[in-house]
Amino acid sequence: MFILNHVKPEAATGKVAEAYAVFPAAIPVPEPMLMMSASPDLAHLQSNIIRYFHSQKGLDLGLLATIRYLVATEFDYPYCQNFNAGLLEKAGGMSRADLENLKAHPEKAPLEESQRELLLFVLKALKTPEKVDKADVAKLHDLGWTDQNIFDAVYHGASMVALSLMFKAFVK
Repeated sequence: MFILNHVKPEAATGKVAEAYAVFPAAIPVPEPMLMMSASPDLAHLQSNIIRYFHSQKGLDLGLLATIRYLVATEFDYPYCQNFNAGLLEKAGGMSRADLENLKAHPEKAPLEESQRELLLFVLKALKTPEKVDKADVAKLHDLGWTDQNIFDAVYHGASMVALSLMFKAFVK
């Protein structure tokens, strides 16, 4: 599967074991994290980023899963699209029809207005970064988002794009 050496969860030690520990026992270690074990220090750093987002006060896990799902869909990253679809189904109570509707109409995402606007901003920033302007950011500020929230949300989406490219390169 991977064309780089990687560490399976049952063989993980040190930084890789610590990185894998970020996932609850009920959730298998996702394949992108398995891939990252080729670089134990980066895997450990990624697990700290995951911990950061889990503890983030402004961006809830449902919004983050929706960002990941739509970014994975937009940038053709089937593994994470399916993984996050599963999370949205199990934890978010969404059906397959709901997910298809979300893909077709992200502007109607079943989120609070402020979350939906941040979601749409992330998609705009990743798809057409040259079109982002001060008015977009001011609108988010008016909805209560801080610069940190805005930056973190776009970072979260952009990291999905980076991992999707690496996954495509190293999974055969």
